[in-house]
Amino acid sequence: MPLFSQTIHRNIYLFGLLLLVFSLPLSMFGTSFSQLIILGNWILEGKFREKLKILKSNKSILIFASIFFIHALWLLPPQDYSYAYNDLKIKVPLLVLPVLIGTSNYLSAKNIKLILIVFVSGVLLASLISLFRFLFYSSINVTNYRELSVFISHIRFSLMVAFSLFILLYYCFINRELKFNNVHKFIAILISLWLIVFLFLLKSLTGLIVFSVIVYLSMVYRAIIIKSYFKWLYFFILLIIPALPIYYVYAVSKKFTNIEIIDLSKADTLTLSGNKYLFDVSNKSVENGKLVWVYYCPIELKSEWRKRSKVLFESKDINGNEVQYTLVRYLTSKGLRKDSVGIWSLKNEEIKAIESGVANYTFLEKWKVYPLVYNALWELYEYKKTGNASGHSLAQRIEYLKTAKEIIKEHFWLGVGTGNVRIAFDKKYIEMNSLLENEWRLRAHNQLVTFLLTFGIFGFIWLIFALFYPAIKEKGFNDFLFTILFLIIIISFINEDTFETQAGVTFFIIFYSVFIFGKEKQYIVKP
Repeated sequence: MPLFSQTIHRNIYLFGLLLLVFSLPLSMFGTSFSQLIILGNWILEGKFREKLKILKSNKSILIFASIFFIHALWLLPPQDYSYAYNDLKIKVPLLVLPVLIGTSNYLSAKNIKLILIVFVSGVLLASLISLFRFLFYSSINVTNYRELSVFISHIRFSLMVAFSLFILLYYCFINRELKFNNVHKFIAILISLWLIVFLFLLKSLTGLIVFSVIVYLSMVYRAIIIKSYFKWLYFFILLIIPALPIYYVYAVSKKFTNIEIIDLSKADTLTLSGNKYLFDVSNKSVENGKLVWVYYCPIELKSEWRKRSKVLFESKDINGNEVQYTLVRYLTSKGLRKDSVGIWSLKNEEIKAIESGVANYTFLEKWKVYPLVYNALWELYEYKKTGNASGHSLAQRIEYLKTAKEIIKEHFWLGVGTGNVRIAFDKKYIEMNSLLENEWRLRAHNQLVTFLLTFGIFGFIWLIFALFYPAIKEKGFNDFLFTILFLIIIISFINEDTFETQAGVTFFIIFYSVFIFGKEKQYIVKP
């Protein structure tokens, strides 16, 4: 028998969902606490026979929840149980939310709209907090843009921003029954414009790629279904669009292929102070096309740095790189020689930037995409040259995948087990003589690869089935927003362990459960 009236229990349930989605980009405590509210209300509501009947009749809920049980079942091999316990704790929403939402009262179209708008409000608030940090924390640049996201990983946050943009688009132009009125539409468009700017400001390569790919796929879909004499012109434009970013990346890459040539016979050998320059033209490290290790006078750099900064020359900056190395790169990027004259040519703001890990003056241009592209290409260039990816996000992912590939070869059929992922990676890094420093020896950063090496091919196939089957059976892909959500997560799997963090797994599961298990069956809007 319910503790309260049906109306009160329903309101508590809806409040729990609203608190959960609002907390996603803002508070992990709020995310956890809201799930306890939903669980407590579900228990106090009673009606367990009715709920059990729903579970028996709707196999999709149990199939999806089996993702959690796969993680639990793969505890059978000898494990690092502290790691396994933490992993299972993160995965609890995979079990709890589908069951609670799937056996509770269905959500109406208006309920779902409210949930989605509250989620967008949370994302907007988090973005404004990030804007405050951006404007008043000068240390934030392309090398530490992660600090813009205060509460969760900047990558997961970027996925939420992307989903929010499609939610606003949906209620502005697609949903006819619950479309925004003119005033709300105007506000939504302003918010959308800001979130697009913020997505670029956040400089999450994953978020930008996910958003761009889905926008492009949506345009292709529109071109297919459109009936117009201009259809083929539309297709031609769609063929041109991908060429633009490709050409842009190519243009930036010229900074690494058009390298300056130093004629040592004509080069100055002494600084203005009479100290000797060092030249290492065999070292092809470059910044903006200029060789780093030429016109290099370490004696003057060290002595003059002490006069300009309280940070030790031999210490490390906030990104874990040696300050002296960051200084040399920065001077090179500006075309300055690495001597006393070069150091004193820098402004005080630039000295602070170097202390904060800024290694190229273009990285100070916070509003531009160029530094992000340049830094990514620089990482790949240095990785190819040295084989060491330490501290470089994109290059590290290549090293992670190489290591994961070797683990999969040895554990293809059954995987290493839920609690042995970290042990397997640590062991394989040593066997491969990886140049990665210990602090950067992490997991695969690819959810599909993580599934495969953890559970083997049999577990992997079941997990993919459990992800897709409920969505297909319940006709989830007939819903525009669910399709967008699913694409966002699946594309993010390629570059991230999305399910290995509380924010990532909860973001996906709450909306998956609402769209597939929680909504009224007649509420279906095709893309």
